[in-house]
Amino acid sequence: MGHEASAAVAAGEPRTIQMPALYTRADLVPRTVDEEQRTVEAIFSTGAPVRRTDWYTGKPYLEVLSMDPKAVRLDRLNSGAPLLDSHAAFSVSDVLGSVVPGSVVLTKGAMIGKVRFSQRESVQPVWQDVKDGHLRSLSIGYRIHKFAETPGKTEDAPPTRTAVDWEVFEVSMVGVPADAGAKVRGDQPADANPCQIVTREERVEEPPAEPAKENTMTEKSQTIVEQPALAPAPAAPEPAAPSERALGAEAERARVAHIRLACEAGQMTRAFEAALIEKGVSENEASRQIFEELKLRAVNVPREGDRRPDVRVVGDDPLVHVRAGIENALLHRIASDRFKLDEVGRQYRGMSILDIGRAFLSARGVRITDLGRSAVVDLMLSRSGMHSTSDFASLLADVAHKNLRSAYDAAPQTWLPIAQPVSLTDFKASNQLQVGDAPALDELLEHGEFNLGSIGEAKEQVQLKTYGKIFAITRQALINDDLNAFGQVPAAFGRKARDKESDLAWAQITSNPTMGDGYSLFDATNHGNYTSSGTPISVDNLGIGRKAIRVQKGIDGVTPLNLSPQYLIVPATKETIGEQYVAQNIVPTQNSAANPFGPNGRTPLTLLVEPRLDANSTTAWYLATAVAQAPVLYYATLDGQTGPDLRQEEGFSVDGIKFRCRIDVGFKAADWRAIYKNAGA
Repeated sequence: MGHEASAAVAAGEPRTIQMPALYTRADLVPRTVDEEQRTVEAIFSTGAPVRRTDWYTGKPYLEVLSMDPKAVRLDRLNSGAPLLDSHAAFSVSDVLGSVVPGSVVLTKGAMIGKVRFSQRESVQPVWQDVKDGHLRSLSIGYRIHKFAETPGKTEDAPPTRTAVDWEVFEVSMVGVPADAGAKVRGDQPADANPCQIVTREERVEEPPAEPAKENTMTEKSQTIVEQPALAPAPAAPEPAAPSERALGAEAERARVAHIRLACEAGQMTRAFEAALIEKGVSENEASRQIFEELKLRAVNVPREGDRRPDVRVVGDDPLVHVRAGIENALLHRIASDRFKLDEVGRQYRGMSILDIGRAFLSARGVRITDLGRSAVVDLMLSRSGMHSTSDFASLLADVAHKNLRSAYDAAPQTWLPIAQPVSLTDFKASNQLQVGDAPALDELLEHGEFNLGSIGEAKEQVQLKTYGKIFAITRQALINDDLNAFGQVPAAFGRKARDKESDLAWAQITSNPTMGDGYSLFDATNHGNYTSSGTPISVDNLGIGRKAIRVQKGIDGVTPLNLSPQYLIVPATKETIGEQYVAQNIVPTQNSAANPFGPNGRTPLTLLVEPRLDANSTTAWYLATAVAQAPVLYYATLDGQTGPDLRQEEGFSVDGIKFRCRIDVGFKAADWRAIYKNAGA
């Protein structure tokens, strides 16, 4: 009905208008994430008043969605309404999932339900952001079939229209929640449906008990079967003015958003961004500090009192070369066997840490001619406002980190050849498949169809844990030119990180853990991979172990896997006897003297010697397969970040720099079929 016709309707008389589809904010509840089912609870609506504008008159009104069960059509939601990407419905790729059928209920004045995300690969990034809490906003699309209108309390107050017959037809994930009042008036709203408006004085009939009929839609039109009138909902209260607390919270959100956007544009570090937010600096002050930091990166700052012009560097920043040279010289002094002295670091060779610090500060344009040793060290440990790669404290941290990582990589790890790396995205237990989990292939007859096979249910779980320590490089160590602070201490922590991984890895072997099938890793009866009576290493006994691995069967208990051992694993006590069976063959005078496990044999063995095994048994020895056939261990790291993570902090609790060394790692025995144990003698 047009505007003129609407104006002709007498006051208090029911009228029908064309009502467009509407959208309003909804919210996810992140703590309700069910990762296995890929579901999360959502509050679709609380019915709170929303200020809107009439499409025809241009006048405002307050919209209230009644939460009375008689007023809401839940059929479409509870039948699995679609979960869309930003209300787009032009392609099947826009569908992210659906509402869980039967999950939507009205309780305590709110509409609550669950949405389930698709297993489709393209949906995974959205699901990950929901789990991480980055995406928390929903928007619902709904249609209103009947309003109960109540005049405003004053002449200037807008009327309140309570939706007493309405339904939600879709739910969408959105980056920014829809502004419920941001509607553009037009001559005729597209995709509209008839909506009856009745005044509070008119008696509204109860809707029939049977479910409401679905909308019948075409591309150009839509026909709505109206429901009988409903009882009018009580008048909604006038929306209260925002409190000072709400206004303050909104201002803080705007400040943080501005800082994050500006830091991203300037490619600032996370630490720089966090410091600006935590210090509570204003938006203007944050922008000023970001520009100052950008200036320090791009300009060679002259010394105070110098009359030289401000020279902008159009090529490489000289400070970058100074930094690289100092770093190379320090690393060479710390560990010359692991770090070669390059040409860029040669001019800093033999300089003390204080002299190197003076050279660095001078390159930054800092006047240091009148400063004593203590003041120079204070400047070396301070930062130019925020974190920057041009700070000496950051340079020291890089030296310590590279030294730690080099020592970590150089430390021996005997378990690596038998462990399969696994990259995990979180600290939850992760199921891993075993060798033989895939189904057997069936014969395909002419004109036959392929049969659907199923992958065996993974029973072995690996889970990450965090291990770490803090160490410090003190101001006194810098004044004393003590290179042990940068040499021995970080290197020792690097080796300790490696040692911790080895402890965890071999503990999976020596502790004989319970596997996913309920039996111990080494079980003579159920796994057939253990000789508990114990026999010494010999050709015959190695043959028994090889056979035990060779005849192992898959998950179905029928298919032979035909695995073969590649490693002979012994404690340090058995190293010499182990070498005799993997060393170069001596030409035998008779067949019985031949060693089939030597380098000239058909299945040569490689010796792995691990002293951690001695603490458990000085006689036990093992045979294991290569990872390509079947892994003995799972070696899990966080999102592919292998090795230790080093973070630094300059603070008052330690007069210097504190470093936190941390590793996120997990180990789990992978498959009993891949390893054989002999108690030895």
